Amino acid sequence: MPSPGLTTNRGKRIVIAAILAFFLLVPVCWFLIRPYYQLHVAETYLHKHDDLAAQNRLKSYLADHPDDAKALLLAAQAARVLGEYGNAERYLTASEEKSGPTDRSRFEWLLLGLCQGDYVGEEQKVKTLADQNQPDAFPAMEALAKGYFVAYRHREVTEICDRLLAKTPDHTAALLLRGSVSELSRKHDAAEKDFREAVERDPHNAMARATLAQFLTRQGHTREALGHFQLAENGGASSASVLLSYARALVDAGDLDGADRKLGELLTVHPDHPDACVEKGRLALRREKLADALTWLKLAIKAAPWHREGHVLLAAVYSDLKQADEAARQLKIVDDFQEDDGRGGAMKLRARDNPGDVSIRWSLWQWCERTGKTEEGITWLTEILRVNPDHSLAHTALADYFERTNQPRRAAIHRT
Repeated sequence: MPSPGLTTNRGKRIVIAAILAFFLLVPVCWFLIRPYYQLHVAETYLHKHDDLAAQNRLKSYLADHPDDAKALLLAAQAARVLGEYGNAERYLTASEEKSGPTDRSRFEWLLLGLCQGDYVGEEQKVKTLADQNQPDAFPAMEALAKGYFVAYRHREVTEICDRLLAKTPDHTAALLLRGSVSELSRKHDAAEKDFREAVERDPHNAMARATLAQFLTRQGHTREALGHFQLAENGGASSASVLLSYARALVDAGDLDGADRKLGELLTVHPDHPDACVEKGRLALRREKLADALTWLKLAIKAAPWHREGHVLLAAVYSDLKQADEAARQLKIVDDFQEDDGRGGAMKLRARDNPGDVSIRWSLWQWCERTGKTEEGITWLTEILRVNPDHSLAHTALADYFERTNQPRRAAIHRT
């Protein structure tokens, strides 16, 4: 019969072994389940409309599992909602290469077109989904609302957002989209209410923070805007538009070095971003570094010959350099653009009064291309296709646009 001491020692050894096994197994188990947990969390963020947080999780997951078809599909969804349409197509194509086309991937292709205003022939399908309360109605309505926003169909945007918010009051995307329409309509109180509500309902949503910060900057509330920009940055909001707005807010606050750093971050990713180059030129001019200002502004004009403000600032630099002839030439370019803007305004009035006139809409597309208003130009192309779905020139122009924005499959649709 074993002595009590031996029994006690054996029991201690068993307990110690169990504890050691536990502490060894927990990391192993966590290592095994962590990827699936990341994917689950990403899906949860997507359901909560926090697409930036979802995207960050998915990037981490895909770094280790680049062939996961489900993760690629979710990454396409996040990129689409964030407006990264080229990335969305890339992820979606990769997903279908791994698992083949599915009902979900085909639906995602539909949403990707709707968001960009490329919805000719699909509007009624979405409205039918909504009327029948189908499960896919909400994301389809949200995508169509974004497409309407691109197409300046603001009344329809508000109607869809109201409908979404009646069902889901914390629908962040609908609040931000409706607020954007209100701001464009100069209903600033209504816009601010929607932007603030989006942040209050989802305080960790970095894009909601960034949108509110950008609005506050435009309204001159720089100090409060900077606080929201900081929180948005902490949440991963680092798109070109956010960094540009952040830099402008820092300039307004007198932090020129901070603004310079933000512009540097932007230009690291987008080396020839016209607005960022113009802001760098403006900073250099403010610091009386004329050679630097000249370099940045020339780079901006090379990337965007239509950039009015770039030409105005370039004229100011040449004036300070005592190069009066070159300064006058830059101002003449601005005057020519202003005259061309007047012609564009007259064409818009004709288009408004002649809803079935395809030729004036084609002229407006050409005017938009010439004057750097490409996004507006896409609206005129889609208007043409609403009137005449077989208009070959409009299809070719859209195909060229989608090629430039890294969407070869969508381009191919318009070339067939």
